[in-house]
Amino acid sequence: MMALSSSRFALLAAVALGACDTHAPSPAKEAAAAQAPTKPAATPAEVVDDGPSAPRTVMVELHPVATRRGPISLHRLSDGEIVAAGGVMLARAGTDGNLVQETAWLHGLEPAEPQAGWHVRAIGGRDDALWLTTTRAGDDPAHRVYRRRENSWAPHEPVPDAPGAYYLDYATWPEGHAIALRSSAAGDAGLVVLDDEGARPARPRLEVPGLSEAPRPSRVAGLASGELFASVSAGAAGPSTGVLRWGPEDATGIFAPLPAIESRAPRQIEALVESGGQVLIGDGVEIDDALVPYVARFDGTSWRLIDAPPVRGAVVALAESAEPLIWAVIDEDGPKDSLWRIHAGGDWDMWERVELAPVRLASATWFWDAGAGAWASEPAPAEGLTPSPRAIGLDAAGELWVSAHLLLADGTASPHHAALRTRAAAAPLALHDDGQIHAAQQDLLPRRSPRAGDASCPQVYVQLYTVSEDSPEVGTPELRAALTGPLAPLLLAEVRSQGERQVGLLLAAGDYEAHKSAIAGVAGKLRYRSRASCGHPPVLRGWRATG
Repeated sequence: MMALSSSRFALLAAVALGACDTHAPSPAKEAAAAQAPTKPAATPAEVVDDGPSAPRTVMVELHPVATRRGPISLHRLSDGEIVAAGGVMLARAGTDGNLVQETAWLHGLEPAEPQAGWHVRAIGGRDDALWLTTTRAGDDPAHRVYRRRENSWAPHEPVPDAPGAYYLDYATWPEGHAIALRSSAAGDAGLVVLDDEGARPARPRLEVPGLSEAPRPSRVAGLASGELFASVSAGAAGPSTGVLRWGPEDATGIFAPLPAIESRAPRQIEALVESGGQVLIGDGVEIDDALVPYVARFDGTSWRLIDAPPVRGAVVALAESAEPLIWAVIDEDGPKDSLWRIHAGGDWDMWERVELAPVRLASATWFWDAGAGAWASEPAPAEGLTPSPRAIGLDAAGELWVSAHLLLADGTASPHHAALRTRAAAAPLALHDDGQIHAAQQDLLPRRSPRAGDASCPQVYVQLYTVSEDSPEVGTPELRAALTGPLAPLLLAEVRSQGERQVGLLLAAGDYEAHKSAIAGVAGKLRYRSRASCGHPPVLRGWRATG
């Protein structure tokens, strides 16, 4: 998700996006004329109302720039750069436009065990004072907050006297620092400024005249003008759903409740994004036992409801690009979600469903099978996988980004996800899955030699040589030919270890003890300087003679 400039990591708390298409929308209705009369003195033909036409479908060409066995999230930084996060690993676009995994940015993070499912929730601040929130869902939810100093992460406790607090969202602040929305273990919320000295109370306070209970925001968004917005969800005794707004010099906010659709308003706001000095919000409203998308624009003083896309579900991501075009991701029932856009310049524009081209995985995927305790592979599907959008983003160059879950040909979900972008990359980057991220964290630790009976060293990596140029196969032909007999079942792998691409053997500690002499003999014969160490670095490619 990076040697970054001082502004690059001051997070805009919204995931933004966009692309331009000047194609006019289709008309709302069609009229069909009755058969022409045979008599000269004819009455006007009867007009038959067929009802509204089906929504127009448009194709937007996007290219895969990253794939992963697991979800990919998108985060927009203050300088407009889009950062992708797979688990707790960050990836960003290099100068050539290709994504680069930031393995070194795992330094200092607590081990992200594959079964736990840790992932980046929010990131903000500057390169000399960067803040990160990771979260774990499931039966035992938890949050961790880190501050990056001197090229490493350090754990940060938002409220030392009340463990369990965390920063659930970040936004930019006029002074160049980050402002964070802090949530306590009890659910109370507060705003803090994160600067060179750490965290301090922010001037904007969660106090609104006329409200009997302090509002509890869930998202924040900062504008370049210095205004700050926060979405407020409806509570049992608190205010209705709406948005809080602070001016550049305000200490107390102004609360604006949401307008209703058929006397109903959302009970929460899933999407809150800054757009051209205004704010867009989105979620869903339940009407007649059906969930209807909800989209509204707030200009600081009043709301304008935008007609919902003609589909059932809730809005989970929003953005607005030039023209203007509003884009929305709708979470529908079933595995496939949808991407919609509307030309927002007039009152007669209609939503268009956006179709994305299938994504093909280039090669087999290697991953750590936690249940089996070994590296495994699965072949690339023979057919392209259908993108099901989950998040959208627009970078400073106007490039449209979409994070999508990839579905199989029969419409069922696959374990694969992709990050798509308007501009193509030389080759899609294979982001590490959760098991590979944990392996990369262990690989960053000082290496230690395996010892017989060491229960803390279940896996052994035998480094053979460093890869100096690309090869169509894993390992040299001489090395592959030498792995015969008892060594044939061992995994020969091309890995990313200690910042280098290497070729080596990955095996269980017991197998290493049994084959240690034979491995040393092969290395000596081929003049490799083999080195055994505990751990299992992330596998890029693998090969076995048998099994």
